[in-house]
Amino acid sequence: MQNLPSNTASPMSADAPVNPRSPRILSCVLCQQRKIKCDKGAPCSNCDKVNAICTPSTPAPAPTPSEVAASTARSTDYAASMLDSPQSTAQSQLTPFADDDKDLNPIWMPKGKVIIENGSVKYVDNFPWATVQNQLQSMRQLLDDEERSATDSDLTPPREDVNVSFGDLHINLTEDVTPTPVQIFKLWQIFLERVNPLTKIIHVPSLQPLVVEASTDHSSISQNAQSLLFSIYAVSTLALTEEESSQLLKMTREQALLRFASGAKSAFTRSRILEKYDMMTLQALVLYLLSLHGRTSRHETWIISGMLIRMAQKMGLHKDGETLNLTPFEAEMRRRLWWQILMSDTKYAIASGFHEPLLTWNWDTKFPHNVNDADLFPNFMEPIRPRESPTEMGFYLLLCEICQFSIENRITDIQTISLGINSGDDTNGTKPTPMGSTACKYLVQILDAKLLALEQKYIDPSAGPLHLLASRLRHFITADLLAILTPIQELPEWGTEIFNAEDNVFRICVIHFENHVNLCDEMTDTSFFWFLKLHFETDAILFIAGNLQHRTLGGLVDRSWALIDRVYHTHTEMWDMARRENVELGVSILRAWRERERALFQLGMPYDVSPVVCKLQTVLPQSNPSPSQLLPPLSIEGDASLSTDWIVDQLSNYVIDPTGLFPGDPPGHF
Repeated sequence: MQNLPSNTASPMSADAPVNPRSPRILSCVLCQQRKIKCDKGAPCSNCDKVNAICTPSTPAPAPTPSEVAASTARSTDYAASMLDSPQSTAQSQLTPFADDDKDLNPIWMPKGKVIIENGSVKYVDNFPWATVQNQLQSMRQLLDDEERSATDSDLTPPREDVNVSFGDLHINLTEDVTPTPVQIFKLWQIFLERVNPLTKIIHVPSLQPLVVEASTDHSSISQNAQSLLFSIYAVSTLALTEEESSQLLKMTREQALLRFASGAKSAFTRSRILEKYDMMTLQALVLYLLSLHGRTSRHETWIISGMLIRMAQKMGLHKDGETLNLTPFEAEMRRRLWWQILMSDTKYAIASGFHEPLLTWNWDTKFPHNVNDADLFPNFMEPIRPRESPTEMGFYLLLCEICQFSIENRITDIQTISLGINSGDDTNGTKPTPMGSTACKYLVQILDAKLLALEQKYIDPSAGPLHLLASRLRHFITADLLAILTPIQELPEWGTEIFNAEDNVFRICVIHFENHVNLCDEMTDTSFFWFLKLHFETDAILFIAGNLQHRTLGGLVDRSWALIDRVYHTHTEMWDMARRENVELGVSILRAWRERERALFQLGMPYDVSPVVCKLQTVLPQSNPSPSQLLPPLSIEGDASLSTDWIVDQLSNYVIDPTGLFPGDPPGHF
């Protein structure tokens, strides 16, 4: 028992006031920083796992009467000023958080930005995403100049985004877009081999009879069942190569995707999706949104995902089925679907420019069990007995663990570390970050240990391509996390190639795609290569190429050019110069190479021409001049409308500002 100071009354003293309430125990400092639940032990279990010092946090002091009065006065004055000046209200909604608020927000929060994109007002607060998109928007505006129109004569029109919404009353009847019975069975087989192992929201034995019935008379099944099947047709088509689509469906993959998406939308509309929905409808929506990945507005997809979250909540998927007294089978399928929705919404939120998904806080749905579909029976009432050996659920459980990690360790905190940003600081990394490299390594070690434990129990790399992919997933994720979580001042390139947050975004992009192509090399001949290619972001490669226009020398630059060669080797679809986005990338790469070649030539340094550059010089309208021709001032001669070099010259006025995110913004504005 601790000795009390002599001037302190004993707790048992007759003069001491009786306090019937126990003192409040708060979460420790580290758990508060990581936004995870603390068991409030001494030390807590989270700190004990990583051998971290567990420091109890202290409650904030109660405000004095004078502070309360001052706060009330400020609130009253602010409300009055807003009433007096409606314009100032609108302005405050368009202005990032003021630096005066930094003392009121001890936890760093991203400064948002309202941007205009495609005629629509959009808010973003994801710094890396905004860095990439803002610079690409400037590049594309230059490429879309009226003077460039003549160069598009040999190009197909840019692919228009698919409209995701379900309010179109002029959609074709589903009968008009229904595949033949033979095609239905083949698409179903593709789904079972290439899609279902990655998503696991379908119980195959239960759905198989419906597929058989649909192949006989598609119109005889319910509208929600039709929406699910059309979504399966669409996502299965996404997993086909162009050659496979031509052979199986007698049309291009793009034509088939539009056809089956149209059928899904028709079924969604007819089933009155906003009024009547069930598990089958939610399964259909998840697969439908997956089939549109990269083919529709990322903002629209995120909004539809929000609708999906609300439907799931209305059906109670955010509460574990055991607490709702549901059958073991139904509880298990609801877990699979809920976690897939969480994964998708996290991805769509980041793609739309948000630092983290806006999830409900009161969900308690457990991880699914490690069982095969054959172990589940709809009418079985006994508790599910998970296997302790590899199953078809291993990969999915790894994804669940990664999703849980991203929820517990919010991206706002990770950006604080990776970008060198602190509350009220500039984004130049000159001030210390809240968490050092030791804490960063702890985070990665925690996730790595959890994934390794799952691997050892549920994954067997020799069991097939799914387990091979699962066995590589841990290294891929942890390598990306280490690249992100290393504090900017501790980078080997700090002070030479990395000077600010935007430089670090470039470095992170390079490392991410190096990891991506390494994984692709191992999975090229497997059934899941399509899935890796699906998550390849051409915009980020264009961002790298744009940065190379003013980065000509250095280790990161050398790695970037080697990376570009590997990316084109892996993603052969990028050689299709009938697509505008591929031409944009090719033009940007040629201009970047011209700047690098100029720098190397001036320094008298030997170099090899990038293989990608050599091929781009042949597939684009005209090739670049030789190094000796590059040194004098460039001029437009002859028919510039068909000259790639002329197109490159149109970009010469565009220089990526390494110190600011948005034109005219001071460093660290975001």
